[in-house]
Amino acid sequence: MISTHMKTIVALLAALILAAGAAWAAGRDTTLRTRDGSPLCGFYYFTHWWEPWTSDDARIAKDLREIKAMGCNTLFLDSEFTQMLNGFDGRWSLLDRGHRLAKQAGLEILPWMSLMEWIDLGTPEQIALIKDMYGVELKMGVDYEGNPNRLLVYDEATIEAGCRYCADYLERYLKDGAILHIRDGGKLKPVIAISVELNWAGSNDKTTNQMFASFLKEKYGDVKSLNKAWKTKLESIDEIECLDPELFDPQKYLEKKTRHPKAMEDQIAFRAKVQNDSMGEIGRRLKARYPDLLIAAELPYEMYSDHPHAIGFRIYGAHTPEAALHADITVLRCTGYLSKRIENALIKWQKDTGRHLVITYRTYRGIADLILEEKDTDYYGIGAQAARIGDGFGFYSWNEMVDTHIAAEPDIEHPYGVFFMDVDQSDTWRALACQQIREYRRIAK
Repeated sequence: MISTHMKTIVALLAALILAAGAAWAAGRDTTLRTRDGSPLCGFYYFTHWWEPWTSDDARIAKDLREIKAMGCNTLFLDSEFTQMLNGFDGRWSLLDRGHRLAKQAGLEILPWMSLMEWIDLGTPEQIALIKDMYGVELKMGVDYEGNPNRLLVYDEATIEAGCRYCADYLERYLKDGAILHIRDGGKLKPVIAISVELNWAGSNDKTTNQMFASFLKEKYGDVKSLNKAWKTKLESIDEIECLDPELFDPQKYLEKKTRHPKAMEDQIAFRAKVQNDSMGEIGRRLKARYPDLLIAAELPYEMYSDHPHAIGFRIYGAHTPEAALHADITVLRCTGYLSKRIENALIKWQKDTGRHLVITYRTYRGIADLILEEKDTDYYGIGAQAARIGDGFGFYSWNEMVDTHIAAEPDIEHPYGVFFMDVDQSDTWRALACQQIREYRRIAK
């Protein structure tokens, strides 16, 4: 039995650890600063997804002037290969327009270079085009039945094509575009994000299964140790298939009904490692050519979240903190004001890894409704929270019209999605964002 004296010592140690974390957060000076020295602050913005933005430069320019006047300096902007292709005036025209208008407004762009590690390149047309442009043959993974699912994120062709497209983008916009630059070590360093929404469900092809077996052998050594951990009776690690539904059923794991939870956890860890290693290799090759380049990554939910959507993304997509270790900067798309548990976990993660975090918050319509009804909301504290635990601040989003956004619906009778904002809700969110940006910049200075 633990004595009262020992319990007191344990409690004091716990208090000291928490106090140390709080002191580190309060005294840290790792804020990401842009060209003018101001702390990174921005909006996810979409110049080429929906009307009127797709075809109305004046509408975009008006928005960007307002975003700049709010105190922001950065746009988080889709810049994928498919966006490069789909311009009205030929390749690159949509991305050219985004850079031109951002630069005119005095804003910088953190570009998302791919979606879910090049998932948008997995059509026969894109595969043929990549072969023609870059001379590599992209390979598709397969599901358990052997049907194609998506590109193999680790394959040399995917890595080479991804690296080549990122280099093309940097060559086009590094000198005269609006690519985000961060002050670091007396230099202005450019930043790109290799992928938005880190997410890979795995593949059941021979190579992936061999990689998975090697991963498991390194962890367990032999099948006896693995069987003990997994509660299985397998004869060989080499017989394990990455997408075997008897061992790896994401839905049952989600519902806490799987017979082999440890097996599912190891498979998630493997998929996270493959993502991190693959994106890390693209980053390594780019940094060999651009030594000052900083790499960002994006997780669509905050780390360590117990939000149902975040749990689903972690299980199905291996969206874990370990998947983002290749990046110098990780952008989190948070589901709201973060709990003290998550705050402490994020502080620890930053201390342990030395990585930067940019904390962005979803712009839920319900928050505007609470304010309009004169009810309290913890969103009044998000600016201070981001300054306390993060290195940058932002919002998701200005105009992602089928998800959370603050732009008023262009046609309220025919909304793009179920999360549309009317003018009053939009004005309310704009005022809240302005207030929180001021608070963030007051603290981050």
